[in-house]
Amino acid sequence: MTRLEVRLDAIREMPLAELRSEWQAQVKSSAPNISVKLLRLGLAWKIQEKALGGLSRDAKRELSEDPRLAVTTGSSRQLTSGTRLVRDWHGQGHSVTVLEEGFVYDGQHWSSLTAIARHITGAKWSGPRFFGLTGAS
Repeated sequence: MTRLEVRLDAIREMPLAELRSEWQAQVKSSAPNISVKLLRLGLAWKIQEKALGGLSRDAKRELSEDPRLAVTTGSSRQLTSGTRLVRDWHGQGHSVTVLEEGFVYDGQHWSSLTAIARHITGAKWSGPRFFGLTGAS
């Protein structure tokens, strides 16, 4: 068995605390709040990427050309259904729940965060920026 295979086998048996520690060592950031299965898959990918190299230049180009396959960068965050976004605006708390298609705010369905931000503020705002999902503050 190769050293890589040994490391990958070890991931299968690691408890959550060890997985989070290994993630910190490999990725140099805190482990995301995801299922143990996804954490194992992510770690396996990172270990293999370091040992064998990442995606080829052609594969990266192909992914970037097909919007259905686009790889997101660290500059934006992917929102999953059920996520709750909370923002205080002029002393009043506002809570938005992410759905598969759109958002729920104040008991109503909205198609975009920007529409919600404009409703709350009465001004033109980027919804992702208003809710702290981009690097700008």
